[in-house]
Formats: sequence, C-alpha cells, structure tokens
Amino acid sequence: MRYNIDFNKLIVLLLPTFLRNPRLIGFLRAAVNPLSKLYDDFNKYRTEDHKRLDHNWQKCYFEKRLNDIYDSTERKIKIIEGEKYSREYIYTHGERKPINLGIIYIRSSNDFADTGSDFTIDMNKVKANEDDLNAQINFYKLAGTRYNIINLPKRFQLTDNIQRI
Repeated sequence: MRYNIDFNKLIVLLLPTFLRNPRLIGFLRAAVNPLSKLYDDFNKYRTEDHKRLDHNWQKCYFEKRLNDIYDSTERKIKIIEGEKYSREYIYTHGERKPINLGIIYIRSSNDFADTGSDFTIDMNKVKANEDDLNAQINFYKLAGTRYNIINLPKRFQLTDNIQRI
C-alpha cells in the first residue's frame, strides 16, 4: 500500500540522534496526533471508496453490496427481475370483438410493460433506513431504470404522546 505511514516511527527516524530523548519524542508525538487522526480518517474513507468502486449495477454485485451493508449475516436481500406483461383488454359489445377471455391474471400496475419497475428488491424483513437504502440503490442502478422495494419493515409510527410539528 502506498499510503502506509507510521507517524510514531517517522518522528523518531527524522529526529537527529543527539535530540532523541523521551520528553522531546513525547512532545512531537502529541504535536503530530491530529495529523495521525486525519490520516486514519483518510484511510477509512479510501477503503470505503474502494468497496463502492468494486461493485456496479450488475445483479450479482448489486445484491452482494446490499447484503454487505444491510444483512451481512443471513444475506436475505434478493433482486428480482421486473415482470413485463402485456395488457389484456376486455372489449365491449359495441366494439364487436371476440368475448373469449380465457385465463386472465389480475396483476398490479407495476407489473406491466412501460408502466412498472425494471427490477424489484426483496428486503425480506431486513431493517434498513429507507432514505439510506434509496441512496445506495440510486448510486448503483443504471440511469433510467425503475425499481420497487418490497417487504421493507414500516417506519416507526408517531404516537399520540409526540407532538406533531
């Protein structure tokens, strides 16, 4: 790693040998401590950015990243491909079209082509902050794709004791 710096060791190495006493080394370590904390924060954010860049919009990587963030033990979050059903219309007598209906399934409006979602994320009762989840999904999904989240536990409801603003 290019960014592997041990500030305590660097202080001793850069200090001339005739000035190396415990009191001066302690003073310099105290002076460099804020820089060391900034360096630790930099490494933390750097590793997080590398994790974000290692994943992309592909289903397997996308699902893995969501499971890493929200459900690292059981890994229950699944991504389901969007359903693209064509609409079946029932004609009136005035239109003089055939009345044979056959088997018709009742589907939600999200399941039809050009009106619904491109993929569905099944949270499987995994607790997550909905805003944070939407931010993660929007970061990784392809632009222009629509999604639907199912089985997400509801947010806490306001009780009567809490005054609404």
